[in-house]
Amino acid sequence: MKRINIIKKMWRNLSGIACHSLRTVRHSSLIGICVVLLCSCSDYLDVVPDNVVQYEDLFVSQKMAYNALAKVYSYLPSQGRDNTQYTMGDEWIITSPDIDAERTWVQGAAIMRGEQAASDPLIDIWSGKKYSSAWWALPSLWAGIRHCDLFIENVHLIPDMTAEDKADWIAQAKYMKAYYLFLLMQQYGPIILPKTASPDAPDEDLFLPRNTIDECFTYIVNLIDEAIPDLKERAGINELGQVDKVSAKSMKVRILLYRASPFYNGNSEYYSNFLNAEGQPFFSQTEDKEKWKDVIAAADEALASCAQNGLRLYEYRGQPYAYDTTDFRLNTEKMQKLYDLRMLLVDTWNEEIIWGVVADEGSVSTMHSAAVIKKPDGYGGPGASNSGSGWMAGSYQSMERFYTEHGLPFEDDNTVIQSTLLDIVTTPDENNPAYTAMRGFMQPGVQTIRMYLNREPRFYANLGITGGYYRAHQVRINTMMYADSPGGYYAPLHGTWAPKTGIMVQKIVHPESIYGAGASSLVLYAWPYIRVADLYLMKAEALNEYYGPSQDVYDALNMVRARAGIPKIEDAYTGEFVRDEARNKHFDRDHLRDIILRERGIEFAYESAMRYWDMLRTKRAISEFSVPAWGWNYLGTTASTFFDLQIVQSRKWSITDCLWPIHVKEVSANATLVQNPGW
Repeated sequence: MKRINIIKKMWRNLSGIACHSLRTVRHSSLIGICVVLLCSCSDYLDVVPDNVVQYEDLFVSQKMAYNALAKVYSYLPSQGRDNTQYTMGDEWIITSPDIDAERTWVQGAAIMRGEQAASDPLIDIWSGKKYSSAWWALPSLWAGIRHCDLFIENVHLIPDMTAEDKADWIAQAKYMKAYYLFLLMQQYGPIILPKTASPDAPDEDLFLPRNTIDECFTYIVNLIDEAIPDLKERAGINELGQVDKVSAKSMKVRILLYRASPFYNGNSEYYSNFLNAEGQPFFSQTEDKEKWKDVIAAADEALASCAQNGLRLYEYRGQPYAYDTTDFRLNTEKMQKLYDLRMLLVDTWNEEIIWGVVADEGSVSTMHSAAVIKKPDGYGGPGASNSGSGWMAGSYQSMERFYTEHGLPFEDDNTVIQSTLLDIVTTPDENNPAYTAMRGFMQPGVQTIRMYLNREPRFYANLGITGGYYRAHQVRINTMMYADSPGGYYAPLHGTWAPKTGIMVQKIVHPESIYGAGASSLVLYAWPYIRVADLYLMKAEALNEYYGPSQDVYDALNMVRARAGIPKIEDAYTGEFVRDEARNKHFDRDHLRDIILRERGIEFAYESAMRYWDMLRTKRAISEFSVPAWGWNYLGTTASTFFDLQIVQSRKWSITDCLWPIHVKEVSANATLVQNPGW
């Protein structure tokens, strides 16, 4: 009977959710419902570990119920598996073959090449998908939402738990439900808001239509607001990764930012004909500027909460690695900045991470090992030579996006002669006084390209480039990136999985991880879902949109720029290094918007497809992602043959790709479920 009771509860919460077998069981007896749901939708509904305990048995004690709370979080999409979003956008270039018969490999990159399909959607968090190996399993977030509801219903059963702690757990589940709904909105646009219904309800109550975008945002924000008062101020040391007041307030800012952004706020250009059954547009057709004001208020509240709880922009406070000791001593200020930026993500649970999750070994060995360059012969250290994969490369576009040392794009910096950026140059010798400022950033006396010199510190902290350094495998590698050179393509080991752009990413790689030596040698760190820098940049964007350029905008933007080691925005655009045609560009709302979005693109480069979502919500994705990806000739063995810019991969992107297709089986099962345009 316990199993039947759980099915009753599941049924009350299943109304309108995509499950293709529901239509066949609507008029069945309760026992029949149990049988069909358990057999045909086990991948969708099963929230109880098989052959362990019944769900209600998890609530006999707080210790047991913690397993149910952990299950609430278990639906969070991985940040490092191949069937996740991290390779979406224009930052990563994945070599072929990168997708197999089961469509499991590097699905984000496949989406960018136009390989999405309604008959078999990639990264399908609506229906979820099982593969031959559980390694690739992708859960339906609707199942996660249902588990949140079940958890909330049963928390009251725990006998040895205070009312305050029960309220906190319920609030966590409410927040996670809201967050899962938001993730669905990101991919699919308008979704179905959860409602209750009985098994004998008519079709119109069981098979619900999609709600409008504004209705979805209102529901999600209200649910977070409902959760915040009962959450702990800050999760304790033994609760890292659990939601608290600070993280809920901060994620609310992001959700409100999306609500205010052009894609969701008055998008008549794309979706004037995307209508519900009543003929009403799913997307609001007129912009509501007041939505930006809500972002500002939420950002101020979240930043105040961060400050009260010791959260701030990260600074590295440890000792430099032994291989950097001399350079750190001789170039202290710049090397400190380099370490601030190099260790920003990988110094686990640091003061900038508002909410995050420690990546499992599978994620680290998938994404991080794919990004790390192969350890060259002769570097010593504990790991074997040629460990690591090195088939996930950075794009030329993402490399070019970083600022000069003056905090300006190439086109705005009067010290840059763009026609000479591809010139091959040689760095100063180690004894040359001109080399002092390059210590720890560039190697002495090596050939490189002018474009790689005099860039901002984030450029050198994030990337592996010709003539630079790559800190990984517990050693510092003098990268040249040419074929058969450190960091570059080596045919016997790379094969077809080549670093095809000659530009590698070290931002996500922990310097102390030993790749290829097993899970115990990988340093796992907390991957941030949101960090303090995001709050400052969201506030700057909202202030500019609502009020226009002001010192308040500059101050928020400058918090991130100062940590990055570049001049204040007002100094950069009024100083001696700015071109006359770009002078005072920051006084114009449209130009300042571009500056803020570029700052976001640099600060969050190679992080969880942040740039992808920024381009989508600002309606720039079509122009940004429909151009080919570029890179150097990775087969070149000298500077003259390597620095040959060429198309590495074609890209295909259109309005249709802005919203994911809902699987055809879901649309077939629910006649009220309108498919996204173009699919």
